[in-house]
Amino acid sequence: MSSAHVAAASADALFHQALAWQVTLWSGEVSDAERAEFERWLHADPAHQAAWGKAQSLHARLADLPAGLGAQVLRAPPPRLGRRRALGMLGWLVGGALALQGARQTPQWQLATADHATRRGERRQLVLEDGTRIDLNSASAVDIHYDDEVRRITLRHGEIFIATAKDPARRPFTVRTGHGEIQALGTRFQVHQESAHVHVAVFDGAVAVRPAQGPERRLDAGRQAYFDASGVQVETAAEPAAIAWTRGQLVAERLRLDEFIAQLARHRPGFLRCDPAVAELTISGVFPLDDTDRVLRALTEALPVRLSQVTPYWVTVTPR
Repeated sequence: MSSAHVAAASADALFHQALAWQVTLWSGEVSDAERAEFERWLHADPAHQAAWGKAQSLHARLADLPAGLGAQVLRAPPPRLGRRRALGMLGWLVGGALALQGARQTPQWQLATADHATRRGERRQLVLEDGTRIDLNSASAVDIHYDDEVRRITLRHGEIFIATAKDPARRPFTVRTGHGEIQALGTRFQVHQESAHVHVAVFDGAVAVRPAQGPERRLDAGRQAYFDASGVQVETAAEPAAIAWTRGQLVAERLRLDEFIAQLARHRPGFLRCDPAVAELTISGVFPLDDTDRVLRALTEALPVRLSQVTPYWVTVTPR
């Protein structure tokens, strides 16, 4: 394995090299020369050690497999497996880990395993031990961690509105997302985590937005921003109508119909879509989120559209 090849190897390639060494060491057929070569490889570059650590921690990612399959093998593989058996076992474990890792990224997993979650069409309000209030929008999930030093909310999926309470211990209050962290500075604010970015809107006080890899930016009351891991991308005036969902309402002011339907779909079980032929129609009004059937009927009275229904849970808004 040349040094030039190692230097050019990607993180994935180094991980596969580490797995190959794992197979060799598990097999029970390793020679003294191979052990020495492994030691040279391991200490040649910090990236090799990181890849080896990733391979060694594979058991942690398999901890949730049925009956802990794979974890015990990784901790203490039986002696002298033979390289062919070791390779087959390792391939099965890696496949299981990758499948589990992929499952963990789905909204269904996030909702099922979070401390608190709402189903599609459900909203909920939590009052925490310090008096902080959190509203969970439809299909949202959070974890809550309070200790002597921090108050931390992890937004795993969806959208929340937070009204922070004063803390006698002066512990910082943060919201952790997939793209970075938000620290509240005595405030009321909304956080919506989407796949490509996070939306933050501040209605009282201020927050400090800390992207995972970008510079921190302060947002004051009346401002909103989108950010991803690299930094804050867009900052504009906050829209009070964006938190109408906390009152059970959807507020539209000359909103395109396709955008309106996309927002309504977040609060309705099943499949709801807008035919492109009517997407550019506009709608205004205040609509109740707890009765989406009523909202859809109102659309047919206000606009030249009709509802095409395969089932009550499969609805398309089409031209009349």
